[in-house]
Amino acid sequence: MARFLSLIFLVAAGVSAYFDWNASQGYLSAEFKFAPIGQIWSEIHFGSLQVVQPAIERYLSPDIWEYGVLPVLLWPAAPVFLTLSVLFWVIRRRKPRLKKQAKPSELKEHSSPVRRNR
Repeated sequence: MARFLSLIFLVAAGVSAYFDWNASQGYLSAEFKFAPIGQIWSEIHFGSLQVVQPAIERYLSPDIWEYGVLPVLLWPAAPVFLTLSVLFWVIRRRKPRLKKQAKPSELKEHSSPVRRNR
């Protein structure tokens, strides 16, 4: 699962960086800027952003929205997605691999004594 999330965030970072670079190539903008997460979310599906804000403010706390979620929505998207991708990749790499253990029936070679023909 961590490998899949790493790939998804890597693709999101690449797509976001590409669109940010493409937007900076226009004749109106002179400098390169990363788009914030909130702007990308509102361009993808504005209705869900409008639903999440009142839900968090009403059912959790207005402070969670103001001091927790809103600053995250102002972070630049491509570097955040790239950081999440690397984080999930590192989690996947550090996960201990389970060794295949022998079944109890395989540990005992023979349960009864071996008879030899003489």
